[in-house]
Amino acid sequence: MTIKMPLRVPIDGVPPAFVDPAVLTPVEADGVRWWRDVEYALVAGYRPLLLDLSVPNAHGPVPLVVLIHGGAWLGGTKNIQLGGLDDFGAVRVRLHEEGFAVAAVQYRLSGEAAFPAQLHDIKAAIRWLRTAAPAVGIDPGRIASLGASAGGHLAVFLGTNTTVPELEGTVGLTGTSSAVTASVGWYPPTRLDTMEAESIPGTPFTAHSAAGSPESRLIGHTVGERPELARHASPIAHINDATAPTLLVHGTLDQVVPHQQSIAYHGALDEAGVPNMLELVEGADHGFFGGDIDAVIDTTVAFLLDQLATVQAASQALKSATDKA
Repeated sequence: MTIKMPLRVPIDGVPPAFVDPAVLTPVEADGVRWWRDVEYALVAGYRPLLLDLSVPNAHGPVPLVVLIHGGAWLGGTKNIQLGGLDDFGAVRVRLHEEGFAVAAVQYRLSGEAAFPAQLHDIKAAIRWLRTAAPAVGIDPGRIASLGASAGGHLAVFLGTNTTVPELEGTVGLTGTSSAVTASVGWYPPTRLDTMEAESIPGTPFTAHSAAGSPESRLIGHTVGERPELARHASPIAHINDATAPTLLVHGTLDQVVPHQQSIAYHGALDEAGVPNMLELVEGADHGFFGGDIDAVIDTTVAFLLDQLATVQAASQALKSATDKA
């Protein structure tokens, strides 16, 4: 007989808020080390928040791109986006070829928690990755975000580098910067309160301000009744001196997220003096259907190389962002 010790169930133990990167072991395949289903944060009452990290073998720390999935904040995972919108597989291959590490991140959906929980989760992932950097071989001073649709909203929101406590959150590992060096938004919602007015007439996706819309579910209230909450949940309202250089790519016939969302964000970044690029894909719908996806990926990778390839420039940009924040 074996008596399990201690004699009584421990009731004073507190589950860890995140997994210690030092205890993780990667699996190597084709010159890339993989850490899969890493619990970067554990929020009481919710499913564990997971990420997959892949780091190409290199002689020194490599830059990191964090991929943020779309799905109207209602669906999708780090493994798949909804509706055939998953172009991240091809992006990951290209980034590995260029020597980038890649992290694909999950976050709480709007049916689980209202905004800003989604941003809290993504910021927690950045903090965990930055802390894990020495153990996994990534450069903590060269981190960029890349997201599509709802993920694009979070990617450029992250790129504002806002440190407002309400938006920073206390999920997972704290006390480390969640700043990024650059951000990329593919067809991102940037001002939720104007999406309905900017929608293409006659398309199935015009009721953005109605009860039950993805935007209303995200903020936990009907956008039409609480436009101030929708504005607060919009990255355009949080651009500041620390905002990172940003690339926006958007189809001109996007039926889901009007391309005026990227045009407006581009203008706001220009006004704030933030380096940015706007690439409009003529005739392309949401997800770049009808557009040249290879050209989009080429533009994206070129931007990331320009922003992250040199250690000195990227580290200085991150220091500047952190100091301003």
